[in-house]
Amino acid sequence: MNIRLLASGLAIAVAGVLGYAVYQIIPMGAPLARSEVIGELNGPALASYSRVSMQRFGERQLLTGQLLVTPRDVEGLSRAPVLDTQVPALMERSQKQRERLTRTGAAAVLAHDHDDLAMRMLQTGSAATDTRNLIYGGRGTGAFELLGSISGDTGLTLIGTPQGKALYLVTGTVRSTGDGDQPDAWDTLRSDDLGATWTYDPEVTLGAPQQHTVFLAQDLAVALEPREAGMRLLHSCDGARRWSAALLKEQVWPDAAAFERGFAETAGKERGLYGEEQLAYGWSLYPLDEKRAVGWSWRTRVRPDAQEKDRVIETRRFEVEFQEGASPAFRITPAVPPVPAQKPHARVARDQPVFETTGDAIYELDKAGRAWIERSVSPEVRGMPTWIGDAWFGRNAWVIKTYADHMLSFGEYTKTYFYTRDQGKTWLPFQLSHEQERGLLGLDLTGDALLSLAERGGKTVIQRYPLD
Repeated sequence: MNIRLLASGLAIAVAGVLGYAVYQIIPMGAPLARSEVIGELNGPALASYSRVSMQRFGERQLLTGQLLVTPRDVEGLSRAPVLDTQVPALMERSQKQRERLTRTGAAAVLAHDHDDLAMRMLQTGSAATDTRNLIYGGRGTGAFELLGSISGDTGLTLIGTPQGKALYLVTGTVRSTGDGDQPDAWDTLRSDDLGATWTYDPEVTLGAPQQHTVFLAQDLAVALEPREAGMRLLHSCDGARRWSAALLKEQVWPDAAAFERGFAETAGKERGLYGEEQLAYGWSLYPLDEKRAVGWSWRTRVRPDAQEKDRVIETRRFEVEFQEGASPAFRITPAVPPVPAQKPHARVARDQPVFETTGDAIYELDKAGRAWIERSVSPEVRGMPTWIGDAWFGRNAWVIKTYADHMLSFGEYTKTYFYTRDQGKTWLPFQLSHEQERGLLGLDLTGDALLSLAERGGKTVIQRYPLD
């Protein structure tokens, strides 16, 4: 064969492959260039690194974020109450908690013979930083007023009762560790006027490691809590002051002991092929109405050293009805279809629709049928399948952030945003700039546009980007 022809053919093939690879990484869709400023924070600008959250309770919108205080921020912070004064010995306990966490991290570093790094961690951990958590509130007029600020490095958690009749602001400092069956209690402030004023509540027990905490009614709260013995279902009938607990594994998987013995015997025989196999249990919990919740649990076969993905052996549904003065009533349904996992930090309200994603699929919870309905799948990008990294669901539109492999990925992926106005039947791609993405708050109330924070002239503003 003619060597020149062979070389020419090879060059054409390489050029074609490279051309297709470049084509794959070209962003799809047009930028969201059209915008309008619809709000402004009347107070210090939030830090660019801050993880900002905006939640709606009735007519009030509450926005929380962080600020590393400089001298120029002092005047702005003075416009609103400094909530630290309400929490007993907050600064001292925050510093002790920071030092304790630093020592724990340094000890782990020392165990791996990184003496210099451990010393730097101890030195920096002992130096206090004035990081403040800010709470802004708006009523749809565009202006967000500073409602208060409180120190802390780890941010705030905002939990509301139905219609926002009571709001709880959970700080990052532990008030008391779990007393027997009671969960850990974190310093918490309460508001009965949609965030206009806050009062320290030393009786409420909220905070980590509780998961998926939600109020079914004004005084009835439920949550999941991981313990060494297994996941517990917590419920409180007095507004999260005292909690009762049930070990979920005993309720949902009464056959667990026998199954795990058989599994251990089988896993021991196969260990040489697959590594040390393990069993794991996943859990989710969602509100149904003012006295009922539903959740799912899945028993999974985990093979840490194998190429095969973890495999769900069985999924079970549990429905729980709560009644004051009585133990919760459980109804267990075995062998139901697989379900999406619940997002770890998602906030679910009782009367709102519930969506979850897994891989490329979008599911909606049918509360009446106690089942997950697949609504759509994410579209391909340049001929490659995608998976969903994040999603926002509004009345008039859905938005998803997707990732896809490409020929030149080397561990990086093509990121593409899509929106749909027909519940996933058709998807349209678009682009967000780094600034838009960094300040992204999600969809507006109607679902017709995305909201993003930006800094303009030393102020934090809210910009609205219509999706068409």
